[in-house]
Amino acid sequence: MTESFTDRLRRLRREPGSEHAESRLPSSPSQPRELPEWLRARLGKHGSDAGSTPCVASSAGAPRELIAFEGARGAACARVTRFALDHRHGEVELRCALRARASDLALIGIERRLAGLSLERALYLDIETTGLAGGAGTKAFLVGIGRFDAAGFELWQGFLREPEDEAALLDECARRVAEAGALVSFFGKSFDRHRLEDKMRVHGIAPPFERCLHLDLYHPCRRLFGAELSNGRLATMERSIAGVARAHDLPGAFAPAAWYDYLAGRSHRLEEVFEHNRDDILSLVVIASALADLARADDRAAVPPARALALARCAERVGDWRACRRWARWALESGGGESAEVAAGALALAARSCEECGEIEALDELCARARVLGSSELAARIERRKSRALRRSRTRAWERER
Repeated sequence: MTESFTDRLRRLRREPGSEHAESRLPSSPSQPRELPEWLRARLGKHGSDAGSTPCVASSAGAPRELIAFEGARGAACARVTRFALDHRHGEVELRCALRARASDLALIGIERRLAGLSLERALYLDIETTGLAGGAGTKAFLVGIGRFDAAGFELWQGFLREPEDEAALLDECARRVAEAGALVSFFGKSFDRHRLEDKMRVHGIAPPFERCLHLDLYHPCRRLFGAELSNGRLATMERSIAGVARAHDLPGAFAPAAWYDYLAGRSHRLEEVFEHNRDDILSLVVIASALADLARADDRAAVPPARALALARCAERVGDWRACRRWARWALESGGGESAEVAAGALALAARSCEECGEIEALDELCARARVLGSSELAARIERRKSRALRRSRTRAWERER
């Protein structure tokens, strides 16, 4: 049942009636019923449709394993956790991100400058805040930053132990981002970046994001998997793309209350917030890896026609006509002909890429396929592309003879 605004406000303020409001919210989501059987079998002991064991609040006090650091803006604290390269998050090992090609990242991100992005050197960013709105009143009380190094994968979680530490935490975050020069996030271009930028400006800290290469995974996931997903949440995408299923995950609505409970000296659930942030960061790594693998796929059978068509559209938008032609052909040859919509879209993109590449004979074949499809309008468009390609070819030949 959805929590009303009044009930949420009562819960955060600990007003009478908040216990009843909180009891209506799930402490942890149960395993989704739509999970495929193979994934349900792998989960085994980690979850069931019967429901999850409620999480209990920890005792009052600071979260465990915090270490202090000193910077130009004062002292703050963080938790550092290390993972081996063979650590498996869902169905993907972290090391798989190291083989991603920059050209594939530029393709799925539809941004040519991402060809300079390396998943091995990028930072993986996710924050937990006291609210979704911007402004001085919203605080990023937990900043998760992951990165690969010589020893494996390091997760640094800067924690706002008290509001007075905010400048030191943000300064350290800005330093790390500026040093790396590249970011991977989920919806970070619209949320995480702007929340951090707003607060950095309040404290007179120069935001480093404008100069950074930034791959926001939300948009490639929606482009390539949108028709298969029930919503745009990270939990839905990580499960579908990388086989990640969280057995016990604190709902995001409880994260601000956990920090406020800690500040007030009450029992809190900050450990679960740290775990949620950790899983978000690891999901960024494996989703980025899976998307890069998809763009590099050598097996047509592994790429459904609709997804191959989506990749062809990505290639069209970055002007990579050879990749556009390849993916459009894959969409047709891997079963795209079974769907008139996919077949028409693939033929149109294949024709445009052949015109750009000057492949006139291939346009004859595509025109014939359009007629078989029963689309005289598409066939006519392909014929016009052939005429333009012929004129362009003759012009180039004339220029060479001069």
